Amino acid sequence: MPKSDNKHAINLYNSLEKHAGHAAAEDFIEKLPLSKSADYVKKFKWANGVCAYLEERFSEDEIRKIHKECSCHPGAKAEKVKKLYEGSADYDEFCERFNKEYAPTNSLSCDGDALYFSYPTCYCSFIQRGDGNITKSWCACTLGYTEKLFSHVLSCEVDVELLESVKTGGQKCVMKII
Repeated sequence: MPKSDNKHAINLYNSLEKHAGHAAAEDFIEKLPLSKSADYVKKFKWANGVCAYLEERFSEDEIRKIHKECSCHPGAKAEKVKKLYEGSADYDEFCERFNKEYAPTNSLSCDGDALYFSYPTCYCSFIQRGDGNITKSWCACTLGYTEKLFSHVLSCEVDVELLESVKTGGQKCVMKII
């Protein structure tokens, strides 16, 4: 079997095993191995292969669950953003404080009912330098990242909807947080 020691491939394998079973995870890693030494061209090709693989076998809801779980973790940023939130009187002040700290790499806005988290460009190391677009299936991982971040910050489970993404043809990446 080809070497598949890339942490993202391993995370996806683990998520597939949890949501679709051991056989599905083994089939995936056999068909789409990825080495940690892969360059950005191989990573982009792999990401497109992952989308095709998932889309051929799973529903949109299943793909969302699988890919959200293997998303990157916000790490120390989650605690920093939580402190900004806890020191704010309301969502408007929270957004203002967040943007002062993180803009222009991330921005946050609100409309009274929801928060909107956005990036001006794609930051995913697998696809940001890739030549071309990718399907929306790949971007479910940013939903997972955003859910992890804002569930921690707001101390409750949040639901996140992808409204726009750079690599699917949008002007920026925008997630609605409910």
